[in-house]
Amino acid sequence: MGARDQRGHGSVSGRHGRGDDCGLVRRSAQGGARPGQGRQQGAAEEGDGRALVAAALRLAFPFVVTALAWQAFSLWGPFPPKLFPGVDKIIAAFVRLTLNGILPLHAATTMLRLLIGFTIGAVAGVAIGMAMGRSRRAEELFLPVVSIGNPIPGLAYAPLFVIWFGLGDLPAVLLVGFAASFPIAVNTWTGVKTVKEIWIRAARSLGAGDRQLFRSVVLPGALPYILTGLRLGLARAWRVLVAVEMLMSVSVGLGWLIFGAREFLATDVMLAGIAVIGLVGLGLEKLVFEPLERFTVVRWGMLTR
Repeated sequence: MGARDQRGHGSVSGRHGRGDDCGLVRRSAQGGARPGQGRQQGAAEEGDGRALVAAALRLAFPFVVTALAWQAFSLWGPFPPKLFPGVDKIIAAFVRLTLNGILPLHAATTMLRLLIGFTIGAVAGVAIGMAMGRSRRAEELFLPVVSIGNPIPGLAYAPLFVIWFGLGDLPAVLLVGFAASFPIAVNTWTGVKTVKEIWIRAARSLGAGDRQLFRSVVLPGALPYILTGLRLGLARAWRVLVAVEMLMSVSVGLGWLIFGAREFLATDVMLAGIAVIGLVGLGLEKLVFEPLERFTVVRWGMLTR
């Protein structure tokens, strides 16, 4: 009995030992996969880092080239440094105006006017463009007016807006919205008209109502044109707003800052204000329009980047 017990105990121990060995093998095999996974994850992160660096270099390259060319022209060009300051002088003016709070105040005021005016223009332009694209009567009513008003420079309306609404922020904001609405309306109308009729008929045959048809067919089909119209409208809004701030007796704004610096020949201040306008435009493109495109028309396969 003792021998059998020992053999039985030994066999059980052997089975447990083999089980433990198998468990160790499995655990070691599972643990051995982790370094490979870590290397793959590290390689992916390294690839993402390289892509970010490459994108940053591509974005910075034209600015570096422009800055070098500007600096060379300021040193060896025909203009004196007072009239054509170098990049170092412009950066110094930018830093000085930022630290003392002057530039942030003017930039924030201009951005607020732009936001309100452009929002008004975008809502009105998209609504009119959609109506023209979906209704023959609306097209006959609005298209002649839009076609006449679109090529007229926004500043041509400035004297009328001053007479109608006086001086200050109100005419500036309304004129910005009015000028921006024309390219937005034209491009929205074009986008709606280019939606294929077979898509609309197919959606109708599947039982889509007017709201579902608009949400699932018309709006996605017209969105690339709408985004183009918004870009054009924003560019026009910027041009009109900066000029209006110079003319409509507003006391704060980038246009007012640039125009006021002209009286003192402070070209470094003028160029710092102009640089802020350009940087804000670039920021809106990179932070608003490109993400909006990626999450809509690119994601839907209607536009490739």
